[in-house]
Amino acid sequence: MMRSQVLYHLAIRCLAGGLALAVGGSCARASEQQRGTWRVERESRGDTLLVRTLSGSVWAAPATMREDLAIGVLEGREELMFSRVEELAVDAHGGIYAFDGGVPALRYFDSSGVYVRTLGGKGAGPGEYQDAALGLAIRRDGRVVLRDPRNGRLNVYEPDGAPALHWPVASGLFTDNAMVLDTADHMYLKVLLSPPERNKPWNIGLLHLDAHGKIIDSIADPVIAGAPTSAGGTFVPAKLWAWSPHGYMVVGVNTTYSFELRPRNRPVIRIERVVPPVQVLPEERVEHEARNAWYRKYQGQYMTAELPPIPASKPPYRGFLIGADGRVWVRRHVTAERLAESDTGSAERPPSPSWVEPSVFDVFEPDGTYLGEVRVPKGTTLSIARGEVAWGTRQGDAGEIYVVRLSVQHGLRQ
Repeated sequence: MMRSQVLYHLAIRCLAGGLALAVGGSCARASEQQRGTWRVERESRGDTLLVRTLSGSVWAAPATMREDLAIGVLEGREELMFSRVEELAVDAHGGIYAFDGGVPALRYFDSSGVYVRTLGGKGAGPGEYQDAALGLAIRRDGRVVLRDPRNGRLNVYEPDGAPALHWPVASGLFTDNAMVLDTADHMYLKVLLSPPERNKPWNIGLLHLDAHGKIIDSIADPVIAGAPTSAGGTFVPAKLWAWSPHGYMVVGVNTTYSFELRPRNRPVIRIERVVPPVQVLPEERVEHEARNAWYRKYQGQYMTAELPPIPASKPPYRGFLIGADGRVWVRRHVTAERLAESDTGSAERPPSPSWVEPSVFDVFEPDGTYLGEVRVPKGTTLSIARGEVAWGTRQGDAGEIYVVRLSVQHGLRQ
């Protein structure tokens, strides 16, 4: 076993021997931004390259995200009033597609936020959809693909918004990040591979379709050492995974800060970082226990797993956002802040949350280079990332919804 430890100061070498993934330019991007001291340890373990961040980052200091575009109004034009934005997609020109399940409507806005058109409408005819979406993406030819689960199909639209065709695909699984379009226009759809078993994690995998909507195969729930054998709960360890648009799995078990990039026919890249544990605040624990008690009382007959007690500390991270360029945005668990007054809820709804974690991401190049930490403005949820630009939604003070674009800002404080 070969082992090396190197101090990188203002200069970072890219991985040699073809280990860098096919996401052109990751080395060049890192070198353009070299400002900080990133201490890293690399270790080869068979067909796996371990990249462990010991301290520091390329960006040196935590970055923030600045909102530079917001689409939406509290009151005004119908096209600008959002109620439940479920999916976003961004085309090559920066135009934004937004599916609002509360209408429902699939709307297109240009890169400056001007409303252009609505694609389709509610129904079951050509180009129509129901009140939910499980994916939205733009093909290389500019066609738009919408996963329409209630009609059991994928709708395809021409770049001008006209319905083109649809491909039937069944789905009974409603979950986040349920469709990924790769760089060859192949589609990967999350599906339930077997019926749920009580107190066990759901067996979720991917259905792989080619660029013509033909099913090629299925991809199993990834296997990884240390994966929990029981179903999850609040702040308990979990196996987390996401499919990259560059055609490989990103998977980790969040008992420690580690995860793997598993490209086909290339070495596995295992990324690790040392972070201090985050404690669950006493008031935060009380609130989560109250919500769990509500679910046990009013939803127990529908639950497939028991809810364990709230632990004393949180896992290091809570999920992945994979950028169009292959960068991995790791959503960290952080200390919660009290943002509102809590209530006791009712038989129709659980107690409302008052303790909320700020949105903080660690950003890595796909070769393991740790770029740094990014803090997202309050109330903003990120859905798409390209380089140092991201798109998502923000909830306003009166509960109104905005579709937003943000950019990473270095050396600034919110």
